[in-house]
Amino acid sequence: MPIGLFIDGEYVRKAYPGARVDYLALREFIESELKDVVDEAYYFDADDEPPKAQKLHSFLEYPPPSGPGFRVKIYWLERKALSWPKSMGGEPVVHPKSQKPYELTSQKAVDVGLIYHLTRSFHKRHWNKLVLGSGDADFHEPIQHLVESDNVDLHLVGTMGSISGTLRPYARRIFEIDQEPLKSKLQLLPKNAQKKPTAGTSDL
Repeated sequence: MPIGLFIDGEYVRKAYPGARVDYLALREFIESELKDVVDEAYYFDADDEPPKAQKLHSFLEYPPPSGPGFRVKIYWLERKALSWPKSMGGEPVVHPKSQKPYELTSQKAVDVGLIYHLTRSFHKRHWNKLVLGSGDADFHEPIQHLVESDNVDLHLVGTMGSISGTLRPYARRIFEIDQEPLKSKLQLLPKNAQKKPTAGTSDL
């Protein structure tokens, strides 16, 4: 049965720091390990300028075999100015030297979009293997439902230290991107070191 592949771009960047990610290599590794094909693949991220970011991510949309064939979804970053509690004056929280207001940046829309497209894809395509590149505890309940009620096999992509303990019990396997052999397979070499450049790589 086919595979549904869903990647949180920010999560993968944090879990695999200091190097660019070869997403085509990731797709090929997953298909080889699970002995099946990816039916639908989605990549989610957030940016200050989603229209511009969409163009930068367009190479991820190249279909196999030249690219990973992701459907790329870019959302706006959410920013919220922080203030002290009213009991403490209610003034804005500012940097002690620059006096610039402190803003809390989040990509909550990415989480909502990922779950929406994940569940929608499952009910339309009926894949029975889910590969999720995220460790967010917010995904716990929908993932639990897919595993326990719909007999979906969950495989997580990430690191043991960054994957929530509420997700780990539902995974048949965790592909640890900070451990070998996957760590080396995912690292995109400099262009002058590549024999055959591919369209499915990312420096994000």
